[in-house]
Amino acid sequence: MFILDSEITHARRDRDFGRVEAEVALLAKTRSGQPPHAIRLRTNVPARGSESLRVRILRDAARLARRLPQGRTLRLAA
Repeated sequence: MFILDSEITHARRDRDFGRVEAEVALLAKTRSGQPPHAIRLRTNVPARGSESLRVRILRDAARLARRLPQGRTLRLAA
């Protein structure tokens, strides 16, 4: 999977648990010969860390996107 573009569309901090929840939009190409498609998902990371918050959110979103089932169509989803 190749991530072509990424954007954090919404984020909020949960002070009770010390985490940041974010909605992320990715433009990814999962297979060669196929057009890129949009993936939207939610992720959360610890509020404190050694890397910047943006990098940690996008890295976790990319990790989750790679675990999504590939090749799923509307016919299979129904």
